Amino acid sequence: MGRRFKIIMQYDGSNYCGWQRQRYQPSVQAKIENALQPLNQNQPVMVIAAGRTDSGVHARRQTAHFDLVTDLSPETIRKALNATLPDDIYIDYCQEVGKEFHARFTAINRTYHYQVVVNPNVFLRKYVWLVNFRFDLELLQECAELVKGEHDFTALCRAATETENKMATIYESRWEEQDELLVYIITANRFLHAMVRMLVGSMMEVARGKYSIGAFKNLLGKNDTKMQVYTAPAQGLFLWNVKYQEDN
Repeated sequence: MGRRFKIIMQYDGSNYCGWQRQRYQPSVQAKIENALQPLNQNQPVMVIAAGRTDSGVHARRQTAHFDLVTDLSPETIRKALNATLPDDIYIDYCQEVGKEFHARFTAINRTYHYQVVVNPNVFLRKYVWLVNFRFDLELLQECAELVKGEHDFTALCRAATETENKMATIYESRWEEQDELLVYIITANRFLHAMVRMLVGSMMEVARGKYSIGAFKNLLGKNDTKMQVYTAPAQGLFLWNVKYQEDN
């Protein structure tokens, strides 16, 4: 079985179909697994991440784990990976951990940021949603407050989401102005497929007067996949951080 390692990485998701390996499309998982194989006596390696980011979504601090049959130190593994990986994926940290550590199942919570701009910026264009309509920031904050707590997100996730349990507990939900960026910050115990993008898109429809705040509130806790929701583009979304018990 080998030794277990935890890595923390950052990546630009622009050129990938998402985290998860796909047969005919480039993925972040495949790039890392392919880079690890020569370090594992040329045997395949499975890398398990804290969250499966979608196509075009980025990560500032994604966490993953894998098992290797190797005598190499964690720092040597980190350097070897960074020497092989493309420049849009970078391993910040590598640590040997016990077999009880699981990047997905032992995570306490995850934080996502969604970035919006109202003025074109060619340097940020791959990492923001350029919103070219007027909207009410106070209405955005009201919507964000409604998201806090435990809800059924059936109406705010992709219909094909595999898990039957669509409940999630939201610990933090707010909009924050950061220089020219308007950032939605959300922390939860779990996230469903496209959940953050659907939340942001639907909140923006309320803030621009196209959707009532009552209709938005009605989305929360409704076990209905046919309700109308709006999905923000992928490029503005970042997996910002993943927290574990040992981080306290």
